[in-house]
Amino acid sequence: MKSRRFVLAGMLALSAATGPVIAQDDGLYQDVFDPNSSFIRVLAPDEAFATVDGTEVRNLDEGVSSYVNVMPGSVEVALPSATTSIEVAPSSYYTVVLSEAGEPEVLTDTMVNSPSKSDVSFYNLTGNDAVELYVPAAKAVAIGDVAPGLGKSVALKAPLTLDFELRADGETLASVAAVELKRKAGVSIVLTELDGAYTAIAVPNSYTQ
Repeated sequence: MKSRRFVLAGMLALSAATGPVIAQDDGLYQDVFDPNSSFIRVLAPDEAFATVDGTEVRNLDEGVSSYVNVMPGSVEVALPSATTSIEVAPSSYYTVVLSEAGEPEVLTDTMVNSPSKSDVSFYNLTGNDAVELYVPAAKAVAIGDVAPGLGKSVALKAPLTLDFELRADGETLASVAAVELKRKAGVSIVLTELDGAYTAIAVPNSYTQ
């Protein structure tokens, strides 16, 4: 058992204009896209849809949209309640988070896309100052100290199936079980809060053109 914990702990190392077009889901992988292009998605649990560079994404899975493929330059992201523009760099990943104040915040995601690892992103949409993503099987923190409205990413060895806990000040706020980590793919874990009750979800990353 001890050796298994050491192996799992080692896996947690950081490798740290026309009307809208309805997006077509091209799956979990992004190999078919221009290598210089970038990706933008929206994290807005209370919204039904968003538009990224003229592409409309409606099927937001638990508030997380697919990554929309875009080319570098100025890109507009519109939600029913707010709009923002992003100066997109080549080969980059962005998540637009709608804050509690209704303002879109642009986060840059760190994606490794390793053939031997899975990218795990965690977003803290609660008022807790520092929430960590903890792996009980390894007795180790995968991602630590995520502030409200922000997110961080880590690359973990794959393939692997793990349970995760979302912790603050040593207390487990919520958990997600049996999260499947696939090579050269990713998953996003989102923690939300409503009336003092915490909910966590894990959604595989997907891509659209």
